[in-house]
Amino acid sequence: MRRKGGFIALAVMFSVFLISGCGGGGDGDSSPAVPSAPAGVAATAGDGEATIRWDNVTGATSYNIYFDNTTGVTKATGTKVDNVTSPNIVAGLTNGTPYFFVVTAVNANGESVESSQVTATPTPAPPPPAPTGVSATPGVGEATISWSAVTGATSYNIYYDNTTGVTKATGTKVAGVTSPNIVTGLTNGTPYFFVVTAVNANGESVESIEKSATPTPAPAPPAAPTGVTAAAGPGESTIVWDNVTGATSYNVYYSTTTGVTKATGTKVSGVTSPQAVAGLIRGTLYYFVVTAVNANGESVESIEKSATPVPPNPSYSQSDLTGTWNIRVILSGANPGWYGVTATVEASGNVTTSAPVGTATPPSLPALSITTGTGNGVVTETGAGSNATFSGQMSTSKNLIVGTSTLPDGTTFALHVFVKRVPGVTFDLGNNAIAYHRIFSGGSKAWERGAGSIISGQLTLTSVVSGSITPPPTPLSTGISVNSTTGIVSIAAEPSFSGVMTPDKKLIVGTDTPSAGIYSLRIIQMRGQAYTPADLAGVYRAFALHSDAASAWARATWTTTTDPSNNVTVTDLLNSDGSTSAPIVFTQIINALGVDSGGGMLSFGKDLYVGNGDLTGGSFIEIKVQ
Repeated sequence: MRRKGGFIALAVMFSVFLISGCGGGGDGDSSPAVPSAPAGVAATAGDGEATIRWDNVTGATSYNIYFDNTTGVTKATGTKVDNVTSPNIVAGLTNGTPYFFVVTAVNANGESVESSQVTATPTPAPPPPAPTGVSATPGVGEATISWSAVTGATSYNIYYDNTTGVTKATGTKVAGVTSPNIVTGLTNGTPYFFVVTAVNANGESVESIEKSATPTPAPAPPAAPTGVTAAAGPGESTIVWDNVTGATSYNVYYSTTTGVTKATGTKVSGVTSPQAVAGLIRGTLYYFVVTAVNANGESVESIEKSATPVPPNPSYSQSDLTGTWNIRVILSGANPGWYGVTATVEASGNVTTSAPVGTATPPSLPALSITTGTGNGVVTETGAGSNATFSGQMSTSKNLIVGTSTLPDGTTFALHVFVKRVPGVTFDLGNNAIAYHRIFSGGSKAWERGAGSIISGQLTLTSVVSGSITPPPTPLSTGISVNSTTGIVSIAAEPSFSGVMTPDKKLIVGTDTPSAGIYSLRIIQMRGQAYTPADLAGVYRAFALHSDAASAWARATWTTTTDPSNNVTVTDLLNSDGSTSAPIVFTQIINALGVDSGGGMLSFGKDLYVGNGDLTGGSFIEIKVQ
């Protein structure tokens, strides 16, 4: 019996061994587990999005979010956002729609069950707050609107109306501005009401508090001056007026046409009374008005006054010679020709020359001296090697000298014209009617004069006359140009021509070689001025060069009266051979174009006369300087 019972016990033990040791997968299974579901899940709404947060899960390597706009979201029904970490922003949501979210944890063993569900409803971000610190300051026909900057705003809008209670819906909008901003186009005397809004990507704020401003007209400018008078002077007029209360300066406007205004007159600005208006043409009637000026503007014009400048009577000094002169000289007699040179005169009178041109060699010019004092202006050569026969006259403008001389050979005679090169003058030909006078020497002893125009750089002659000797042909139309800095003039069809322009741009003096052995001096005057016989009045020094059998020069003093007879008295006559003549009296009258019966012409500035004509066997040219 014991054996049997022992056998049974052993069989039972073997059976247990098989079950526990060899069957596999029983109560002894140790496989890794999937993570547990996340806890602490929360959802925060944003603009078109929601931010999901949760607590980390031990053993999890990543997380998945599932969401839907229906409650009870699961892994099977939700939209999956995988492999994320906390926190995570779920974007692309519709503002105003509730969304439901669950989170799962993931590792190598699998994905957990869903967390508890949370919900969030996305909402748009608010626009910036309304601006504060708004102010409105009136101006003339405008108002300046200012405000404090708003955090997050990218621009601002202003709304305004002339009725209180202005809103974005009722006001006139000025968009995309910054502070301060000037609102223009407003009506003076009308109250305006203003609000400001702030703008960014989230929208536009509500209106600020309302501010108002009433634009006001600018203070009136001063009254027009009274007591205006105009007194004629030598080449100028002196304008006098009574001071105006509140005025800080005055402007003078003048014209040669009555009815002068601020729009039509030549302006002399920032002056006080009395004011001399210089640079006027003697014998020409000028009209003047005066305005008063202050910070508020310029007054209307005063009553008009007129004056006619008289011939100037300047006072000369040695310093008037100082500077650079363009010189042109025509020669007749035994050695005809011409030359040009640029002469620089020092304060001492010493001269240096440069840029020679022409057919003759310029003689030395050691120094120049001028007779000083009122009404003189006689120019002579001085120093070693000077030419004692040279005598010239400076014009009242002090920019022109005309003179004659005999060259050292005793048989060659010269007519000199000096034109000053004034710094800062920009030369141009403009568009002008012209007249010209010309004399020839050498192989031709003819003269010529004519009229025409210079238009857009084209010199055109419309009338040409000459004396008993036929001159070389002159081109009736050709290009003409001037160097804007030096005033040197060139004529396209006459390549040997070398001219110089005066600083007032009203006179051109030039020399050339029309053909081999023939030389000429030409004086071109701009026209367009109106003249009366009285414009000839005054004292001139006259210089003439003869191109005839004798080939000589003459100079004299001409005194022209303004009496009805228009008499001219010639005194101090001196010829190149040293002879003198008794005073000569004759009558000279000019027409409205400034031309006398012999074809001579008064200059634009009425201080220079040029004429030419026949002599026995030749011709002459005459230049008178005042």
